[in-house]
Amino acid sequence: MKVVIFLRNPIQAFEPQPAQLALLRERYPQHQLVLASTEAEMLQDLNDAEAALVWRFEAAWYERAPALRFVATPAAGRESVEPDPRGRVRVVHGSFHGKIMAESLLGMMLFFARRLDLAVADQRARRYQREQYASTRRLAGQTALIVGYGPLGRECARLLKAVGLRVLAVKRNADVDPAPADAVYPVERLHSVLPEADHVIVILPSDTGTDHLFSERAFAAMRSSAGFYSLGRGNAVDEAALLRALASGRLAHAFLDVFEQEPLPADSPLWDAPNLALTPHASAINAQYLELWFEELAAELGGELAGKRVAELAGAQGFGLGFEIAGGEGALVGEAAIDEDA
Repeated sequence: MKVVIFLRNPIQAFEPQPAQLALLRERYPQHQLVLASTEAEMLQDLNDAEAALVWRFEAAWYERAPALRFVATPAAGRESVEPDPRGRVRVVHGSFHGKIMAESLLGMMLFFARRLDLAVADQRARRYQREQYASTRRLAGQTALIVGYGPLGRECARLLKAVGLRVLAVKRNADVDPAPADAVYPVERLHSVLPEADHVIVILPSDTGTDHLFSERAFAAMRSSAGFYSLGRGNAVDEAALLRALASGRLAHAFLDVFEQEPLPADSPLWDAPNLALTPHASAINAQYLELWFEELAAELGGELAGKRVAELAGAQGFGLGFEIAGGEGALVGEAAIDEDA
């Protein structure tokens, strides 16, 4: 199978490095893996390709690829890879992000639970103060509510359960096995479940129905001692309502990784909001990002493209899907096109 790879990205962790490309060659010796260094090269290589590994794919490009059967992207979000208008080519997304994001989430929660925000401020001011830590409490025994319980949410639940938290979840289709969470509720129950949570975690996609799911009403339903964490897509949070909740003391603290507008404008009031910390959509950025994707790819590899298994994965519920690819002959082509320092 001829597989075109076009994964150019300004973030180094999101673009294959030479050692990672060597790993691809080792794991897929039966494939012709063609590495494109530009979009023009990728479009030319699509003419006889059966699969493409990409960050973005436009609907018009499917007509250039009559043999294409499969488009895979490491991204969990659906924004950059458009579906085939004719429904001929499957599009599937990576599901490995939760392994990284769960650790990011735990760090966010510990940042406030252990008052590391105060530690940073005290260090800058050269203050040596210990009493302020006397009110801190362990995460174990507290309740976390995960809103968005796809593969990413389940990975987060798994780690939080290991730490000792009680984990509840909200999902569009709540008729699922809740494990590793303790219980799963339909989205219609969101406002009735929010008061139970010490920590509210939002891991939602940007599709229809999630816009401003967290607005005045949702923040009003939360405990005033609760923490709020957003790691999915920024459209789910009414940032103005969040700022009002923080300023009024109706919410203890918040940690945001995603925003309504990205990059976050320099004049955004979020930068200076009290009891708010943020990262620049970085909860899944990690040096092992692509290695985890390659491992996921290897787990699904077979002698021929297993259409049934791909269909099952493509139809899975939640934010983030698995994928598979197989078949073909050949070796890696064009490895030098990727610079080690890119």
